[in-house]
Amino acid sequence: MREIALASKLENKGIIEFLHNEIHNKIDFCKIIITSYSDANFCYLLFACEEGYIEPCETIIKDIIIDYIESCYKVNYLKNKIKNPLNNTLAFNAYIKVLSLFDKATDQTALSKIILFNQTFFIDSFLEFRLSPLKHHWDNLAELSSDNITLFNSATFLDVIRFLINTMDSLVYKVKVVCKGNNFSIYNMKNKNAKIKKVADCNNSVDLITNVLNFCPSYIDIYVGDNVSSEAVSFLSNVFSNRLKIIMKN
Repeated sequence: MREIALASKLENKGIIEFLHNEIHNKIDFCKIIITSYSDANFCYLLFACEEGYIEPCETIIKDIIIDYIESCYKVNYLKNKIKNPLNNTLAFNAYIKVLSLFDKATDQTALSKIILFNQTFFIDSFLEFRLSPLKHHWDNLAELSSDNITLFNSATFLDVIRFLINTMDSLVYKVKVVCKGNNFSIYNMKNKNAKIKKVADCNNSVDLITNVLNFCPSYIDIYVGDNVSSEAVSFLSNVFSNRLKIIMKN
C-alpha cells in the first residue's frame, strides 16, 4: 500500500474539506482508503491505495489541488490585489474570474511540476512559499488592471470581459442553465455527442456566473420562465452574445 498525506492549519481546514469532497467524488475507482484527523495545530487528510493505483491516484489528487488553487486561491489573491473600481460587484467578480482563467494553462503546467507527494504535503506553506514565481506573474496581471483603471466604466468593462473570453479556448461544447426563480441548475455537455450531466446548483448570480465561466463553453442555452428577471442572465447574454440562446420554458 502507498500512503499520501495532505495537511493544513486548523484555521484553514476549509481547504482540506474542499479537497476531501472533491477527491471522494472522483477517486473511487482507485480502491483508495480515505481518512482524516486533527491535532492541536493541523488537520490531515490521508490516503492509502494499492501499488497499481498509485499513478492515477496521485494524478487525480494533483489535479484537484490545482483546481483549488485556480478556482479559489488565485481568484481571492487577485481580488485582494485589484480594488473594485465598480459599483457593480457582479461585473467585477466576473472580471476577476475571467482574468484568473485567461492564462490557466500556464499555471497548470507550472503547478504540475512542483506538486509532489514524497512526504506530507503541507498546503499552507506550499501556497505561501512555493507559489512565489506564479504570484509574481499574477501581480503583473493585477498591476496591468490597476494601471488601466480608466477602462473600468460599464461599457468598456464588458468589452474587456468579452475580449478575454473570446481569446480563451472553450473547455466544453455546451452548458445548459435552467432558471428556477432565484436558483439555477447547470448542466454540462462536453461535446456534441455527450450526454447532458448536471454539474452544479447555484442560489445566487455570482455562483452562476462563476460556474459558467469555469467551463468556458462554446455555447450556452438558458431556460427561463415567463417572469424571469435575472441580473446574471442579462450579464451572460451581454458577454457571450451570439454564443448564448435564451429559451422559454413551457
